[in-house]
Amino acid sequence: MATYTNHSQHAHLDPVEGDTVGETRERTSPVLMAGLAVALVAAGVWWYAQRDDGGIGTTATPVVTTIEPPAATSTPDARPVVGSRAIAEHARPVIADRAPLPLAGNPLPEYPRSALRAGEEGAVVVRIAVDAQGVPGDVQVVERTGTRDRSFDRAAIEAARQWRFQPAMRDGKAVPATVQLPVDFRRG
Repeated sequence: MATYTNHSQHAHLDPVEGDTVGETRERTSPVLMAGLAVALVAAGVWWYAQRDDGGIGTTATPVVTTIEPPAATSTPDARPVVGSRAIAEHARPVIADRAPLPLAGNPLPEYPRSALRAGEEGAVVVRIAVDAQGVPGDVQVVERTGTRDRSFDRAAIEAARQWRFQPAMRDGKAVPATVQLPVDFRRG
């Protein structure tokens, strides 16, 4: 009578230390593990760069200052305050001052054709004087990087003059203020 043996379809399996007799495990290739680690690091770097990438129309983060009411002081003849009117007098709202904020839907600056043909990139920081209604007045270039050509300056100024803002707030009232915003010109 013939006996048949069942052979595994797997190629050579190496026993690993710590395995019990008769058990084997497949080893993972070190090259595969290194490739996986490199891919994970590259994905993390790409995600971080996308998250911090400013871009055209990036707004500066406004500084918010909160003003707390003065602490209550006790005097020897102070009496407890009773009634809703007295509570309303003591509970003052917190007032936050803020810089002007650009509104959504402001037009993006046009990339100058001459700079696009020449393959030039750059960035411009503009200082914009915003009135109490949120309309820009004076627009000036404060800083520029990239090319010496002033075409990026002109494009940023033209766009900034068309922008509208939430006006700056001080003590709960709209006031004129100045804000600096970066405008990046990047291809692709």
